[in-house]
Amino acid sequence: MISVKNLVKRYPGNVTALDNVSFEIGKGEICGYIGTNGAGKSTTVKILTGVLDFDSGSVHLNDINVKTNSFEVKQITGYVPETANMFNSLSPKEYISFIGTIRGIDESLLKRRLDNFSELFQFSDLLDDSIGNLSKGNKQKVLITSAVIHNPEIIFFDEPLNGLDANAIFIFQDLITYLLSKSKTILYCSHLLDTIEKVSTKIILLDKGRIVIDSKTDELKRSENYTNLENIFRNLNPEQESKKISYESLFD
Repeated sequence: MISVKNLVKRYPGNVTALDNVSFEIGKGEICGYIGTNGAGKSTTVKILTGVLDFDSGSVHLNDINVKTNSFEVKQITGYVPETANMFNSLSPKEYISFIGTIRGIDESLLKRRLDNFSELFQFSDLLDDSIGNLSKGNKQKVLITSAVIHNPEIIFFDEPLNGLDANAIFIFQDLITYLLSKSKTILYCSHLLDTIEKVSTKIILLDKGRIVIDSKTDELKRSENYTNLENIFRNLNPEQESKKISYESLFD
C-alpha cells in the first residue's frame, strides 16, 4: 500500500508544489490521481518512486520508508513516467533485457516474459530495431513493458497512454484489470478524465498542491450533484467561468 502523510515539497523561489498532502492507497486499489497542469501530480510520483526528495512529511510504500530506503522502494515498484529518456541506440530486446538484468530476473524467465509482452503489445517484429527509429506508440509499449516486467507490487503510471493507438489502449486497460486482480497497488495520473473515471477505484483530485477530493470512485459518483469528473474540473476555477470569452473575436 501507499501511505503519504503531511507531505510538503518546495522548489527554489518559495514555490510550494505540495502543501501538506496526505492520502492512502490500499492493496488492490487503482487511484486516479488527477489535477490541472502544475497541480503537483508528477512531483508526487517522483517523490513516491524515490526520484525526488521532499522537505517534510513521510512516505511509505508497503511500510518501507521512501526517504531512508529508496533502493528497497525501487525493487517493489514499477514506473511509467510522462516523458522518458530511453537508450535510443539500443533495440527493444536489448533495452528490456538490460532492465531485466538490473531487476535480477532469471534469464529464461526474462526471455519468456519479453516474448509474452511483445506479443501482447504487438511489437514482436520490432524487437531488434533501434528504439530511436520506433514510433511514439511503440516506444510507449516498450516503456510500459520495462516498467512491469519484474511483476512489481506497486505501479505508477504517469500519462501511460501517450502515443498508443486505440487497440493498444484496450490492451493496456485489460492489463490494468489483470493487475488489479492480482492485488497490485496502482497510482494512475492522466488528463483523460473519462478513462480515469472508468478504471479507478479511488479518485484523488489535486489543485495547487492541495488535495480537494479524496474519495472512493463509487462513493463520489453517488454524491449529491455529481455528474462527471469534467464538471468537477470546470468548477475548480469558478472565476474563469464568470469571464465571458468571445470566441468570435479570437481571429479578429
